[in-house]
Amino acid sequence: MGTAVTRAMYRTADGLEREAPLAGIDALEAVQGVPVRIPPSYAGQSNYPGLFWSATMRAHVVYESRLELSWLWLADFDSHVVGIAAQPLYVVGDDGGRTRTRYPDFLCVMAEGRVVVVDVKPEEMLKKPAVRESLDWTARVMQERGWEYLVWMGAPKTTLRNVRLLAAARRSALVGPSLIEAAAEACPPGGAALGHLQQELRRSLPGAARSAIFAALWWHRLSCDLSTPLDSRTWVTRA
Repeated sequence: MGTAVTRAMYRTADGLEREAPLAGIDALEAVQGVPVRIPPSYAGQSNYPGLFWSATMRAHVVYESRLELSWLWLADFDSHVVGIAAQPLYVVGDDGGRTRTRYPDFLCVMAEGRVVVVDVKPEEMLKKPAVRESLDWTARVMQERGWEYLVWMGAPKTTLRNVRLLAAARRSALVGPSLIEAAAEACPPGGAALGHLQQELRRSLPGAARSAIFAALWWHRLSCDLSTPLDSRTWVTRA
């Protein structure tokens, strides 16, 4: 690929390569595609790559590190995110006379049509000039394309723990829409403590009350403060 104009390559869902100026890349097709790069896996490596089952995509998404996995949990929970792709693009272009190449970590399409490109980096890596320069270039070319760009460095442990706890009930095969609706309807207009709501639901959903509440929270039919640990005292309201 030439570098006079920033160009990018992605792979469609069928594995076909599409190459074009970055300005002409179809984000909707790219987010449904397959990774242009598969993270390596080998004995003794410091990162922990793997596959994440995304409720948003109804498919597995690759990740290269535990930090990327943390980002995936939160992105999958975000109701504004309607598309997630990992290792979505190979980007090449000019950076002050040198050829710069990048594989951004993630591409997100939002419900209102915004496109967000995300790189996940530990905070200490941002202190390295070479890393900072690479990310700054990526930010410039993505913003020129009209896409948003984000460098994500982590989230509060409690929030992440809570989201992962709710995720146990995100699969519709385990907790169907009728159970989610029952949990949402059982919540009083002013809200209720999670423990009280669970106790009330046990009358109609014995054995499934907790899962129904968690699924309703995951799918944003109910809401609560996720910055503090979830327990029976957590106040739950209708979303």
